[in-house]
Amino acid sequence: MPRYTATTAQELRTPRLNRTLLALSILAFAAPALTVSADAPGSAAPTNGTIESVTVYRGQALVSRRLDVSGPTGLREIVVGELPEQIVPGSIYSEAIGGVEVRSVRYRLRPLAEHVDEEVRRIEKMMRDTTDEIAAIARRRQVAAERKVLLDKLEQFVAPAATLELTHGVLNADTIAKLTTFLMDHRNKLADDELGFGLDERRLAEQADLLNRERAALASGSDRTAREAVVFANITDARGASIRVRYLVNAATWTPSYNVRSDGKREGVTLEYYASIQQTSGEDWGDVAMTLSTATPTLVSRAPALTALRVSLTPMNQQQEAQAGGGKGARSRDELVKQQRQLESTRNMYDNQVLHVDISGGRGPERTQPAIQMKELDQKLNEIACDMQLLDIVQPGRVIKSKSDQPTEDLAVTYQLAARVSLPSRAEQQLVQIAALPLKGEFALIATPVLTEYVYEEARVVNNSTMVLLGGPASAYVNGQFVGHSDVPTVKAGESVTLGLGINSSLRAMRELVDRTENVQGGNRVVEFTYAISLENFGDTATKVRVLDRTPSGRDSEVKVTMGTTSIELSDDKSYEQTDRRKGILRWDVEIPPQSIATSAKSLQYKFKVEYDKGMTLAGLPAPVAVK
Repeated sequence: MPRYTATTAQELRTPRLNRTLLALSILAFAAPALTVSADAPGSAAPTNGTIESVTVYRGQALVSRRLDVSGPTGLREIVVGELPEQIVPGSIYSEAIGGVEVRSVRYRLRPLAEHVDEEVRRIEKMMRDTTDEIAAIARRRQVAAERKVLLDKLEQFVAPAATLELTHGVLNADTIAKLTTFLMDHRNKLADDELGFGLDERRLAEQADLLNRERAALASGSDRTAREAVVFANITDARGASIRVRYLVNAATWTPSYNVRSDGKREGVTLEYYASIQQTSGEDWGDVAMTLSTATPTLVSRAPALTALRVSLTPMNQQQEAQAGGGKGARSRDELVKQQRQLESTRNMYDNQVLHVDISGGRGPERTQPAIQMKELDQKLNEIACDMQLLDIVQPGRVIKSKSDQPTEDLAVTYQLAARVSLPSRAEQQLVQIAALPLKGEFALIATPVLTEYVYEEARVVNNSTMVLLGGPASAYVNGQFVGHSDVPTVKAGESVTLGLGINSSLRAMRELVDRTENVQGGNRVVEFTYAISLENFGDTATKVRVLDRTPSGRDSEVKVTMGTTSIELSDDKSYEQTDRRKGILRWDVEIPPQSIATSAKSLQYKFKVEYDKGMTLAGLPAPVAVK
């Protein structure tokens, strides 16, 4: 031990050059046998790669980036920079394309001196320059105030001196004039400066307000944090390697919309299917392969564990009796189904793998702990399912279907867009065409005078494509002219749908009550109605119109309705006779001659009788949902 101490002391007394050589030799012997490239952990520069594809879901999007890695073989860290603000950290994963072995991926946050967005950085620089100019004006205003104080003091000195000289008769008028001119010139200069300061301050204040609003529109907050993915990989091919990094982002969604186009010849329509995409994820998608989906992205691959359903007997109190009788069953089931779906969504996005690294404080990785563990989520799902099954067991009679149990239009469909798409991150919705479908259809002019005088044109078409058309708003065009808005319901392949093509301005339909008689027969009241429908055609050609009206329809045998005579026979269409006719809907297929106006308008009349208990009166029932 003394020998080691003496040697150490001697080393400390050696000249500087010897000590340097000794240190280098120690480092050389201490170097590990593993060879790591110059881009070793901690020294790799971020690379952004290229966004090659995006799948947009309802509320989220899956982004795929490709990175080409060059350099020597060996272990390295590849830093993927400029990840968006709305990224879901636990969704990041990486896969090898070729020439590389991916060992691990982690997510980290790195503080920055400036905002991550270039446009925001430009605006912030202008804001700093404006602030500096305001501060400079404030300083010049302060100097002007000091000059004014000096002028005030000079006046206080000159005035008594002039008075004294005037008293002694030795007043120098030339000197007084020069002093007066000097004071006035400087006061005028101060006044001009004060006016200029005020105008400059107002201009700069308006400029600062505008810059603040521009920045607020571009960035919701002060984002001075770099979001990066660090991929630890083994490069096996020195000629070049490639990896793919994928991640989910929030603040991205899409909704379907349509354009219905007809050339006016009534031979067919073109249904243009669009996606209205809105994405404010914080990154621009340029020239990417895009997929639209209504599925739900998940981060969990394991099914929830099913536990045993254990029951026991307990005395029935009044509340349980009411619930067993069905008084609260439907509402309880609605609430349970809602809770079940919320838990399913939470479980699907469960994140127990994300690592956050704060390199500003020198700390190592910290594993984030979600508030609810996976086992707790599974347990809660089992508890809700248990309550729903108990409702099935204790409720007597038929099953009451809740609203949540009814079939919905939220079908899991996917559309792969044929063309590549560019979508910047912005608040406005952006239209992207999914398909343009030429469809053959059955055209008809629909007059419903009990509802409106206008006559509308419709086309009933069949979805002869292989894709499902989701429900959404539609805009209709005839001969290139916009004619109005409507809606398209969800249409599966092979199903038919009615598309609205707007108002036909050359046609009108009016309805009036011509006669009403009432009498009592036995114990019943009998009321007979006579209605007249007038159809006008302002055009130069004869036009066939489908006229719709209705008679009352009673519940069970309470109300008896008998159809009387009609001046024009009801339609003999088989589909109508088997469906709407049985519901009390009246339909006539009427051809209207050209220039049928006013007294020469086409007219039809019809009669019907309503018979019911004379001690009762008629009351309307809630109208059913109209289905075409």
